Formats: sequence, structure tokens, C-alpha cells
Amino acid sequence: MSVTGRKFLTSINWPVVSSVLSKHTEITGSLAAFRKGYEEAERQLSQLKEADRAIDFEHYRRVLKNSDIVDKLEKIALTQKVVKVDLADQLKTISMFEAKAIASAELYVKETAANLADLSETVANIETARPVTQLTVEDVVKAKPDVVQYTEEMVKQGKFTVDGYDEKFPSLALL
Repeated sequence: MSVTGRKFLTSINWPVVSSVLSKHTEITGSLAAFRKGYEEAERQLSQLKEADRAIDFEHYRRVLKNSDIVDKLEKIALTQKVVKVDLADQLKTISMFEAKAIASAELYVKETAANLADLSETVANIETARPVTQLTVEDVVKAKPDVVQYTEEMVKQGKFTVDGYDEKFPSLALL
């Protein structure tokens, strides 16, 4: 990974990212898997860099009776070259992961923006609403016209109490 990529990944505040995206388990799971894979790759890379790769062939010539084998192994070791690995598949997987993460993040942003718009509208309604003590019967009828018909039906039937009212709002007459 490039130096810029390492700087970027180490500069991310992972706990904050996880807490912000806590409601989106798919995104946090993918990010956690990516972070774990990155940290494992970094750990393996540092182990390989620290490993001593020098072989003391003279020691093996002294210890073994058949020094021809040591000579052949030394020749093989000296002709050994580092193999370059094609990372196209891994880079393709990473770019697919990145595209999926970006799409999920964009969807999250749209959902959050919609929620914020709804909340702003609700707050505006609350701020402009009149207190209940200032409402008139005309205001209630205007808001819910079927109240008049319902009330007329109750009066015709001789009912002057609303069903369930006493259960919801107990009588304070006994106090």
C-alpha cells in the first residue's frame, strides 16, 4: 500500500466512524472486516521486514559431511529472485468493496437528509402551533369535520360519554 494510503488509514478515527454508522450494521461490518484485513497485512509485512533472511552456508558446510548439497542450495538461493505478484484481483475486490461502501454511504446520507427534513418540518409545526387552551370548537371542526357527525350520533343515542375515556383518564372525584 502506498504511503498516502497508510497515512489515510491510520488517520481514520475508527471508534467515531463505528458510532456514527452504528445503525447500519452492514457498513460497519464491512469496515471492520476491511480494517482487520489491513491490520493483519500490516502485521505480516512488518514481520517479514524484520525477519533475517541471510543464510550462513559456511556453518552448514562445517556441520554437514556432504558439502555438495550445501553448494547446490547456496547456488539456488543466490539465483532466487523475488517474484512479483499480480494484485489485479485484490485491487478489483477492493474497488468493488469501495464502490459498495460508497453506495451504502450515499444511501445513508439520503435517508438522513430525508429524516432531517421531516424533523425540521415537525419542529416548525410545533413552533407555530397554538396552545390547546387557545383552540376553539370551530378550529377542531375545521381540522376534523367528522367530529360534528360523530357528536350528533352520540347525542341521538343518548350517550354523553366517550367510550374508553374513563379507562384512559380516571376520575379524580374520589380524591
